[in-house]
Amino acid sequence: MAYLGLIGIGLLFGLVLSGIAIAFVLMRSGEGPLKESLFGSDSRAPAFPGAGKPAELTPEADKKINTLLEELRVTQRLVDQGRVERERFLKAATAGKAEIDALRERVAEREAQIEGLKNELKAAAGRHDALLADLDARTEELSRVSLELRDVRTELEVAESGTALTNTQMIDLQRERDELAVRLDEYQSGIRARRQQA
Repeated sequence: MAYLGLIGIGLLFGLVLSGIAIAFVLMRSGEGPLKESLFGSDSRAPAFPGAGKPAELTPEADKKINTLLEELRVTQRLVDQGRVERERFLKAATAGKAEIDALRERVAEREAQIEGLKNELKAAAGRHDALLADLDARTEELSRVSLELRDVRTELEVAESGTALTNTQMIDLQRERDELAVRLDEYQSGIRARRQQA
């Protein structure tokens, strides 16, 4: 209901204003003392005489306009310069982003290489431990062979004062000693080769 009342008042107000405007136009175009008292004797003169004339610029206004135009040109130059700097910054940012992406890829590759080297180092450490264990076993075997060789030498020294059979045994023992010496050299060569490989 309130909305309908407001709409009705608005329509009534619009009709009143329209009527006043129509009456004003009719009085302006008609004749009579009312028109002369309101608009003067010249019916062709505009209702607002100063509205048709261009405003005359005073020197202060002209100076102010020139100042404003200069400020506008300076502002336009600053805007253009800002646009150029913004484009340059965007290009630099794009190049920087591409460089950062490339560096990240290189870092990822280096991390993968480091991980591979760590795995290889672990495998090499395992091989080193195995070689050390083998070397310990070979060293024990070499010690045993050395003891055997020393026993054989002792037996050879005892057998030197024996008979021809003892001489034959001595020859056999010397041959065995030579074989053991060859084996000893082979073991030592193998140990040296393993040490060089490790």
